[in-house]
Amino acid sequence: MSAWGKIFTAIRGGANEAAEAVADSQSMRILDQEIRDAEQSLRQARSDLAGIMASNKSVMRRIEENRAKEAKDTDSARAAIAAGRTDLAQGLAQRIATIRTELQRDQAELDQLLPRQQQMLRAIQDTEARITQMKREVENVKANEALLKAQSALAHSQSGINTRLGSAVDSLERIKKRQEATAGRIAAGAELAALENGNDLDRQLLEAGIGGSSQSADDILAQLMSSPAQDPLALPTGKKNG
Repeated sequence: MSAWGKIFTAIRGGANEAAEAVADSQSMRILDQEIRDAEQSLRQARSDLAGIMASNKSVMRRIEENRAKEAKDTDSARAAIAAGRTDLAQGLAQRIATIRTELQRDQAELDQLLPRQQQMLRAIQDTEARITQMKREVENVKANEALLKAQSALAHSQSGINTRLGSAVDSLERIKKRQEATAGRIAAGAELAALENGNDLDRQLLEAGIGGSSQSADDILAQLMSSPAQDPLALPTGKKNG
């Protein structure tokens, strides 16, 4: 195959794929329209069947009426023969012959219409059953299509939620690490400040019970109550003034 032939084949293949893609995207609409078309054809078939049934009833009614006329004219012809009126009997015989001709024609027509009526009736019943089944299947397909769309949307949404949650977790971890680093820097700064002014060493001595003392108000009150009152101007014992 030449290069131009291959290009032409590729173009045709692309056109077919595009047409199939359009058909797939409009499949539900196409199905609905096909069912409407089938229902329209079914209504036309019912109308045709109703016409055939009406014709059959009309033919059967004519057959019954002609048979009744034939029976009546036959009885009258026999009575005329019995009365010696062969002229009347001859006229009745001619009319009976005409009636029988009409009966044969009507019966032949009825024999053709009845099978056609039965055939159309079976076709209509089969078509009705097929349309009913098709509607049921289309409804199932529509329900499945809606379910698949909902599941797809949910899966897409869930994927987005998982992505956002993952991003949120990462952000939370970064915040925690930043807070821990900040707290560490603050604690280190406090320790450095304590080392610079000696407070840390004094604190450690007090914690070890070395140096310094602290008395509570209860201790001071007990000392005051146990020692005699002294003149604030009095010198300590063993010392003299000037």
